[in-house]
Amino acid sequence: MLKITDKTADAKKIFNAISAKEDATPEQVNDALEAYVTAIAEDAGSQVRAEYEELKNVTDNQILQSRGIPVLTAEETKFYNEVEKAGGFDKDITWPVTIFERVFEDLQKEHPILRLVNFTPTVGLTKTIRSRRKGVAVFGPLHKDLEGQLDAEFGVEEATQIALTAFFLISNDTLHLGARWINRYVRLCLTEAVKDAWATKIVTGTGKDEPIGLLKDLDGAVVGGVYPDKASVGTLTFKDAPSMVTEFAAVMKKMASYKHSIGTGDTNATDETRVVDGKIYLIINPVNYYDIVARLTIQNANGVFVTNMPFISPDHIIQSVDVPVNKLIVFIENGYDATQSQPEKISEYKETFAMKRATLYAIDMLGNGKPVDNYAAQVYDIAIPADVDGGTGE
Repeated sequence: MLKITDKTADAKKIFNAISAKEDATPEQVNDALEAYVTAIAEDAGSQVRAEYEELKNVTDNQILQSRGIPVLTAEETKFYNEVEKAGGFDKDITWPVTIFERVFEDLQKEHPILRLVNFTPTVGLTKTIRSRRKGVAVFGPLHKDLEGQLDAEFGVEEATQIALTAFFLISNDTLHLGARWINRYVRLCLTEAVKDAWATKIVTGTGKDEPIGLLKDLDGAVVGGVYPDKASVGTLTFKDAPSMVTEFAAVMKKMASYKHSIGTGDTNATDETRVVDGKIYLIINPVNYYDIVARLTIQNANGVFVTNMPFISPDHIIQSVDVPVNKLIVFIENGYDATQSQPEKISEYKETFAMKRATLYAIDMLGNGKPVDNYAAQVYDIAIPADVDGGTGE
């Protein structure tokens, strides 16, 4: 994990704010990007050089791997040796796909929302095969006619990949540390550059040139490629222990029922039920997180504060600044599919950056994502009564 400084955190906030403004000029966006990318590069460079000085004489691979410095494959070693020899990344050199597989492994380790996503390697156009069983097994005499023959219907969904552009800046002195350390630097930079983009779009993505987020209604009217927001299916008050039991029993019941579709255009979706115990997650804004946790926390007879809630484990509550305040997403695990591939291209930028003797690269990584179906997530309103004391009513 990259240990970012306050300078980088502030640069990130400024870049996000400026890039979100409709009236921002290209110069303003580029200046903010320069400051942010430079800050990431300075943090990653400092961290990698410090790790290099500490571990450069260590030959035990287990020790190195425990510190995030993995053993490289032969293909990765050859690639980074060529990078070091060339003094940079050649746009015509093919990146080993394993580098980006590890970047996405890092992403899922670092961000709780991304741990819930099924990332799969892919190419430009993917097809997802879904099936629905027809028929049931039937008990009867041996060799009885095949009354219980099991059939299945199959459906196909196609997904076109879109580009996620990641910028990273690498200094010349980092290129001289060797293949293992160049790899460490690249993974730190790319993980930091794309993790928030993925985490945000998994929640809020409109579907227009970006993934479809959990807040979107897959069955709603799509206008200009943009999916509409899901309507709230209910209100959670967290008022007291009896209220929470009733409210969350209804949530679990809601998530246990769904319609099984096998692809776009399926007109025969079937009503199904599923076991959801231990599989449900709540995604909420940090503003609401502590209001809710306060109502789930009590002090036991031993003076220890413990947090619990009915039917759902407290560690399944995930904070996301992308969820609107006073909204809550209920999500079932394995309910979001995302794809990622090695870069389609890498471009070198020659402009001067704050970090001297460095080169900026832009990598286009292909990917896309969407909820498995419209029942993978439901949106609720949060309305905690103002006059309710904290705690679970104990």
